[in-house]
Amino acid sequence: MRDERATATHRLTRPGFETIADAIMYRWAVERDTWVAPREIEEARAYLDRVGVTSRALPDGLYELTGEVATVCEATQLVLIGLRRLHASRRIRA
Repeated sequence: MRDERATATHRLTRPGFETIADAIMYRWAVERDTWVAPREIEEARAYLDRVGVTSRALPDGLYELTGEVATVCEATQLVLIGLRRLHASRRIRA
């Protein structure tokens, strides 16, 4: 039981895509570095899944997106699509 609570707490306190998006945008804009970490890719995939865009990793390192956005892309573009969706949702709420 203790392990289940620890895992649930870890999931709640672990920063999600919404939290790390600003750091990614800063790095891309200021440092001119569009590198993405594996964790950022997974967070972007999880975020896109929550907003209705599913993704599938392909054997060649690309990602297939289905749903409202249908494309095959590299990891950086996948994260960019997530950032655009998140930015659009923030503008709507503001």
